[in-house]
Amino acid sequence: MKKNIYILLISLFSTVFAAAQTTAEALLFSQNIYEGTARFQGMGGAFAALGGDFTTLSINPAGVAVFRSSEFSFTPELAFLSTSGNYLNNQSSEPKARAGLGNFGWISAFDTHNSSGVVGVNFGIGFNKLQNNPQRFSASGRTGNTSLPAALAMGLSNDGVSHNTFDNDATNTEWLAMRTKLISYVENRDGSYIGATENFDAADPDDLSKIYQMGDVNQSYYCDQSGYVGEYVFNFGLNVSHLFYFGMTFGLQDVQNDFYEEYLEAAVNYADFDTTGYRGLGHETNIRTSGVGYNLKFGAIVRPVGGLRLGAYIHTPTWMSLRNTWNERMTSDVGGAKYDEFIDGHDDYRLTTPMRWGMGIAYTFGSVALLSVDYEGVNYRHTRLANENGVTSAYRDANERLQNDNRTTANIRIGGEYKINDFAIRAGYAWYQNARKNFADTQVGSVGFGYRGRFVSVDAAYSFAPGVKENYVLYNGSPYETSLNIFISKLAVTVGFRF
Repeated sequence: MKKNIYILLISLFSTVFAAAQTTAEALLFSQNIYEGTARFQGMGGAFAALGGDFTTLSINPAGVAVFRSSEFSFTPELAFLSTSGNYLNNQSSEPKARAGLGNFGWISAFDTHNSSGVVGVNFGIGFNKLQNNPQRFSASGRTGNTSLPAALAMGLSNDGVSHNTFDNDATNTEWLAMRTKLISYVENRDGSYIGATENFDAADPDDLSKIYQMGDVNQSYYCDQSGYVGEYVFNFGLNVSHLFYFGMTFGLQDVQNDFYEEYLEAAVNYADFDTTGYRGLGHETNIRTSGVGYNLKFGAIVRPVGGLRLGAYIHTPTWMSLRNTWNERMTSDVGGAKYDEFIDGHDDYRLTTPMRWGMGIAYTFGSVALLSVDYEGVNYRHTRLANENGVTSAYRDANERLQNDNRTTANIRIGGEYKINDFAIRAGYAWYQNARKNFADTQVGSVGFGYRGRFVSVDAAYSFAPGVKENYVLYNGSPYETSLNIFISKLAVTVGFRF
C-alpha cells in the first residue's frame, strides 16, 4: 500500500508540507540554520574567518586552532514561536515556547612551546545544534465547496484507481476513508469514486463532472511539531606560527522530529446530507522521525597581514539512516453508524545531503572591534533519497523532483563586535536562501552582549526572523489555502570556563 503520511517541513523559519520520504523531508534534514553559542548567534554566525568559538567546529573546523587555552562551554536557549493564519476569512493564532540546548563542548589546547612551526595542537569534542524545528498552527472555516471525502474521491477518480486493485494502489488515507464509508465506488464505473458529502446531478446522473457537494461543512485543523538536527563533533586542529590554522571535524548527527496533525469536519445542517447520512469525520496523523548521520569537514584560516583574516571550508555530504514510525486514524459518522479505523507502521530509508563549501573574511581592529562576513554555498539539487539498502531507484520520482525543483543557494552571514574593557556588544544578520525555487528566503537578525573575565565568560544573544509568509493547503485537492505568518525569536545564554 502506498504511504500518504504528511510531515511539517521547517528550515527554522519556513514552512512546507509534503509526503514523507519525499523531497520535503529530504530538505527538512538537509538545510542548516546554525544555532550554537550565544556569541555565534549574536554575530549572525559570521565566524568562518575568525574561529575561537565552539560552534565553528561544525562550520570551519580550523576555528578550534585559534583557541589559546582549554575551555568548556554550554548554551541553554529558549525559542518562541508565533504563527497566525487566515483560512476562509477566519483568523487564528498559535503561540509556542520551547527550551533546548544550543551547544556544549570542551576544547583542549596544547602549547608546543615552539617559537615557529606548529605552536599549538588543539582538540574539541561536544555538541552543536544545526537546526530547530518548532511549529504549531491551527485553522478553521466553513465552506460548501469542498470537503475531505470529496477531495479523496476526486483524487482516486483522476488517478483511475481500479476497484479490484484499490487495496494495493490507494494511499493509507484513501484506504481508511473507504473503510469508514467516507468514499465509495461509483457503480458500473470502474476507477470512479464519490464522497459521502456528494451527490449526483439529478438531471444527468451519468455525468460525473456534475457531482456536487450537498451542503456546508465546518472544517478545523491543528498541527504541532518539535524536533532538531544536532551534531556531535570530534575535532582536531593545528596552529602554525599563529599565521595559518588548519582543522578537521568528524560529525555525528542526531535527527529527531515529532509531528502531529488533526483534521475535523462536521456537517452544518444534517438535513443537507440526508442522501448519505454524513455527519462528520476526524483524521489524525502521528509521525516520529529519528536517525543518525555522519560527515567530515575540513577548513583553514590564514592571517596574511595585520588584522586581516581569511577562512575557507568544505563539508562532505552527510550520510543519514532514518526511520519514520507513524500511525494514522480515521473516524466518521455516516449513515447512522460510527466508524473508527487505525493503521500504523514504519519506514526505513537513507538520505544523502549535499556538500557544503564556504569562505569568510574578517578584520580585527586591535582588541577593540571586529567585522566579519561569510559566504556559504550548497547545491540542493544533489540531495538524494534511497531505500534502507542504498538503492536510489526506489525513490526515482522523488530524486527527480529534488533535481528539478531545487537550486544552489548562496547564504550570507554578517557580524560585528565592539569591546569596552571586558564587555562586548554584538550585532549580526544572516540570509539563508531557500533550497526550493520561488520560495521565500530566511532572514535572521540578532543582537548580543558578553563579558569575558580571566576564567569565566558569559554571553547572551537575542535573534529573530521577521514574519515569514507561507501558504498551506489543509488537504490535497482543497481549492483554499491557509495564509500563514510565522515569527520566531530566540534567547540564548552561553557560560564558558577557561583553564
